Amino acid sequence: MACPSHWNDIEDKFFECSICLDLFKEPKLLPCLHRFCKQCLEPIIEGKVGTFECPLCKDVCKIPNNRIDGFKTDFHMKSMLQFIQLQKTFENREERECIGCEEKLKVTAYCFMCKEFLCVQCYQFHLTKKIFAKHQKHVLALNDLERKSLTQEKLASLVEAPRCHTHPEHMAQLCCCTCGNHPVCLTCTYGEHKGHDLQDVANVSKEEREKLQKRLEELVKRKENVPSLTDKINKVNAELTSIVADTKAKWKTQYEDQTRKLKNKKEKEQGEFNRFKTVLDEKTRKELKELESEMEEKIRKIRDEYDRMIEIKIRESKEKEDTKRNEIENRELKIDETMNKLDAAMNERNKTIEEQQQRKLRETQNLSDLCNQWVNKFENLSTIASRVLESHNHWTDAQCIPDIRAASEPLVEDMMKDFPEMESLSDVTMDDLPILCFDRVNILDNVESVVDIDMIKGNGFCITGITSTGSGNIVVSGTLSYEHSFITVLNRQGCQIRHDKIDFAKGSSLFPSSHCAALSGDKIAVCTSNQVGVYNIYDGSFTQNNITSLFDDIKTVDVKYVTCITTDPVRGHIIVGTLNIGLLFIFDEELKFIRALKLQEIIRWSKDILYHEGVLLICDVKSRCAYAVTMDTSKAEAELLYKLPKPAIDGETWYPYSICADRAGFVYILWYGDGKCIITQYSQDGQQILTTKRTEEAARCMTTLMTEEGEKLLVATSRSGKMFCYSLVSISQCSLL
Repeated sequence: MACPSHWNDIEDKFFECSICLDLFKEPKLLPCLHRFCKQCLEPIIEGKVGTFECPLCKDVCKIPNNRIDGFKTDFHMKSMLQFIQLQKTFENREERECIGCEEKLKVTAYCFMCKEFLCVQCYQFHLTKKIFAKHQKHVLALNDLERKSLTQEKLASLVEAPRCHTHPEHMAQLCCCTCGNHPVCLTCTYGEHKGHDLQDVANVSKEEREKLQKRLEELVKRKENVPSLTDKINKVNAELTSIVADTKAKWKTQYEDQTRKLKNKKEKEQGEFNRFKTVLDEKTRKELKELESEMEEKIRKIRDEYDRMIEIKIRESKEKEDTKRNEIENRELKIDETMNKLDAAMNERNKTIEEQQQRKLRETQNLSDLCNQWVNKFENLSTIASRVLESHNHWTDAQCIPDIRAASEPLVEDMMKDFPEMESLSDVTMDDLPILCFDRVNILDNVESVVDIDMIKGNGFCITGITSTGSGNIVVSGTLSYEHSFITVLNRQGCQIRHDKIDFAKGSSLFPSSHCAALSGDKIAVCTSNQVGVYNIYDGSFTQNNITSLFDDIKTVDVKYVTCITTDPVRGHIIVGTLNIGLLFIFDEELKFIRALKLQEIIRWSKDILYHEGVLLICDVKSRCAYAVTMDTSKAEAELLYKLPKPAIDGETWYPYSICADRAGFVYILWYGDGKCIITQYSQDGQQILTTKRTEEAARCMTTLMTEEGEKLLVATSRSGKMFCYSLVSISQCSLL
């Protein structure tokens, strides 16, 4: 419905967004007829689902499916805003490029069909030429603005008909009432809008105006009822105010009466409490006095008892200190004696070797003198022979040459002599210095205790690895099923602290046995057939690295997997042994692969390995021997140092199954043969068997554990869930063996 008011009668606030307080930009119209800038409305509906409240009237508005773009654009407001921009351009006499002559001149008019500005000449051309006949009624001139008589109806007549919403290249000719009065062209009548209610826009406009007029008349009638409704509301409010005032007065009287009664009751209760408190305070004072006397007596007795206990502790500590001092002094005396013996042995060996050297030097000097004699004889003979031959005298030859030949024969024999004893002159016969032995460790004959690991016993689990931590915990690992292995943390009594399952890594069809070795702090290095990992004994976290790819390039054997693990605590390295391929794989604590170390051909099945004092000790099942090899990671191949002595008891063929070392450096190997198991104790260098003990026939792995009572040797069986504990008794000594 056209508004008869002049354009200038519209207030500026009508064109301002109530949110940003600026002229509308892309105005969106809500169902409640309030409009807002698109960019202002978007954050209001952000996060809302289904509906939201209008910021002005608080009406609940439905959010369209396509969110902000689904709200109708207020084209009427948009066209009025366009006019405001044109008005500012005209009033400021701005220079714009004319569409007709393309010169940049002061604007005189604007063609809504061309959507461009016109200068004076082009404006006259627009008004006089037939080619622009359709444009003439859509031209806005500066004079029209200056008259200040432009109405919204006049402005609407200037704007050209809208474009088809589907085919914007065509002017709209009909209005689709089915689709919300969308402007459509003739093409749409047999296309997207075929069968819809299509009408002339004038008819639609007339109907919409009539409907709006009826609705406005109805609203006017409804408005007449508002004053009477207001009177009723005011009357109800007055009655409500009176009733509330009377009720409050009644409540106040009741409240004051009840408050007075309660205060009296409170005063009585307070008096009763004061009387009770007086009696109680007197009684408590007497009881406290008695308790204080009793406490002082008990404190005196306790102090006397603790003074006595302190004296005993001090005396015991002093006795232990004296005992330890005497023990250390005796050990120091033994060390001094051993050092003196070692010095004497060293002096004796130096004296002997010097004597051997002098004797052999004399023998070599005699040989040297003999050689000099031969040289002198040869030089003399050569001189005489030369002189005779140079004379060319037959008589001289006949007389002298036989003598020369006769003299040369013994010289030739002497110079042809061989002296085989000369090679032995550089040899020095001397034994090594005697072995220095500190603090010998003995394994007690009897088992100290047998611990049943309840988690293993009766569940069909199989223990394949055992180690201990610096905190005194025991860690066992092994097999749960064909798909899982396990790690279990135990205390010293064998009670379970935590138990975790490990999934078998993909890429191998082998049975998932598991082996473990202490790494650092609360971390344990773990390996299964084709993976290596680090396990935290406190929180159970497990980081793993699938190492199947390390075997891919090895085509010489079909069965190849990881069989054992040890750690180098100094470098923080994890070392794993393998089957059939003669390699060791070395990783850092982050499980990054460092390198592979090749072993000698004789070592093919590393059943267990131990990093011990800079070398690697390997139990090889295939050769049935234990070896010591170098651990120089700068070289591609480890060098074989020596083979550890094998036990020779019962005439059995023994297989080395497990290896460990105690804190004193003595090495222990668990050997298996024909259903029997023995433990051999070796010297610190691993080259001498010191002790051999029989143990449980089902034993398969072992480790050492430091306790308050001293160091223990733990031996675990594979399936019975039993762990045998042997005491390692240190014998204080320092001697030469």
